[in-house]
Amino acid sequence: MLAFVNTIIDSLKDSLVITAVGGGTEVLPYLSTYAVLPSSVLFLVLYSSATRKWSREKIFNIVMGCFLMFYGGFAFLYPHHEALHGGPFADWLLSTLPNGLAGFVGMVRNWLFTAFYCVSELWGDILLSLLFWGLANETTSIEDAPLLYPLFGIGANIAQTCAGRSLRLISEVSGSFLTYSQQIQLTVGLCVCMGVGIAGVHSFICRTFEKNPKGSAIERKRRREEREKLGNVAVPKLNKMGMTDAAKAAQEQAMAKAKAQSQGKPTPKDTSSMSIVSAFRYLVRSPQIKCLAVMAIAQGLTTRILEISWKTYLHMLCQSPVEYAAFLGDVAAMTGVSTALLMVFSPLLFELMGWVGVASATPNIMLIGGIPFFLTCMAYTFGGGLLAGLVSLKTVVIGGAMLHVFARGAKFSLFKPSEEMVYIGLDDEARTKGKAAIDVVGAQSGKSLSSILQQFLLIFVSGGSVAGIVPVLGLCFVTMLNEWKRSIRELASHGDPAEAHRLSVMASIDDDAEKEFDEISVSLSGT
Repeated sequence: MLAFVNTIIDSLKDSLVITAVGGGTEVLPYLSTYAVLPSSVLFLVLYSSATRKWSREKIFNIVMGCFLMFYGGFAFLYPHHEALHGGPFADWLLSTLPNGLAGFVGMVRNWLFTAFYCVSELWGDILLSLLFWGLANETTSIEDAPLLYPLFGIGANIAQTCAGRSLRLISEVSGSFLTYSQQIQLTVGLCVCMGVGIAGVHSFICRTFEKNPKGSAIERKRRREEREKLGNVAVPKLNKMGMTDAAKAAQEQAMAKAKAQSQGKPTPKDTSSMSIVSAFRYLVRSPQIKCLAVMAIAQGLTTRILEISWKTYLHMLCQSPVEYAAFLGDVAAMTGVSTALLMVFSPLLFELMGWVGVASATPNIMLIGGIPFFLTCMAYTFGGGLLAGLVSLKTVVIGGAMLHVFARGAKFSLFKPSEEMVYIGLDDEARTKGKAAIDVVGAQSGKSLSSILQQFLLIFVSGGSVAGIVPVLGLCFVTMLNEWKRSIRELASHGDPAEAHRLSVMASIDDDAEKEFDEISVSLSGT
């Protein structure tokens, strides 16, 4: 359901922003830099503070409630957007500022669509990437992850395919008896209903499934090493009071907490969660997190370059918002099908290609398909004469759509599971704070770097035309893909995540002995 809503709002936000009066693909770089990135950083600060106060379940419910309130308000305000948008002020800005800043003026003019774009962009990063996978990592054991994670993806991409077809059906079926404003309200209302269902299913999962079954991989490995150092002793060492050291420490902590509460003193703070500054200092020392951050930035930058380049020519072909949204719906449906097929074969690909090969599949596909795409774009824009006649606008759009389909399919079916495999082998602090920093800020930082580059080129090179800077964008696209591949190889040099995964599974054969060990400790300590 999260993927269904994400597909709907992802297509809707682009069609609203790009086809609006004063809009266009030139608006997207400014949106990423001045709207989406600040919102991502703000959320990360709030999320870091919230994790020290509330449970993950409560944070999920609060975040979902905020999203649903916004979308409900947007559906109510959309029919009045022309009166709400600042047309005269934007016209004055357009006549005063350079032509290269037309995208910035469009962002200011259509401020309601700007807010919708910003919130919808955060849906995928926050709810889908961060909170959903946090739930998955929290309730999935290390042994079940290789089977369940691809199944999660298959279900999500079935939903993506259904969402793409839903967009096409809404535009075709309801177009005869509903206005476009009513179609927008119907679509957003469907997303709100889905959000209520998401909150209910999430609550059911949290009540039903065990949290952190069998513990995290790194914690289990540490306990196993401690038992090996003790010579695999089956009975814990007791002190004079007949308690283990761990049980005594826990008892003393509980007594201190109870004493503080009885005296009206503040309860000692839990130091297991760090502040955001301390978390970043801690994460910078982790080579795995640094490699993951570079990969996330490269992914965000190349994805944004490809997206803006392709959607520039798509806007030339489909200029009405109905046609634009319907085309994006078809692309989303094809993306869901390709991703689901790749996920079915992902276990076999892991066996044949290894972790490095699977993790490198996405940048390789983007590199192999991206070079011909950008050459085609340049031929259509700058070729002239016979060369321009051989390359039609429809060819450019279809080629970009196919590259978009296979790149996103490989990202969600191959790269994301490979990335999550790395997180499972990290400690709890790196998994929570590191994942939040990378998923929410890392990808948006890459998109924002791409946007800053495009803003500079639009102002000083092309005078506001994205098609005029396609050669430079193509060069940056290829450069960052090579950097993405280099980071994957460096990450693998610190240890194969797939091998660590298998070793963690092998270590689970000691689970029964460990469980018996813990039961003896509890019974002897009397707690």
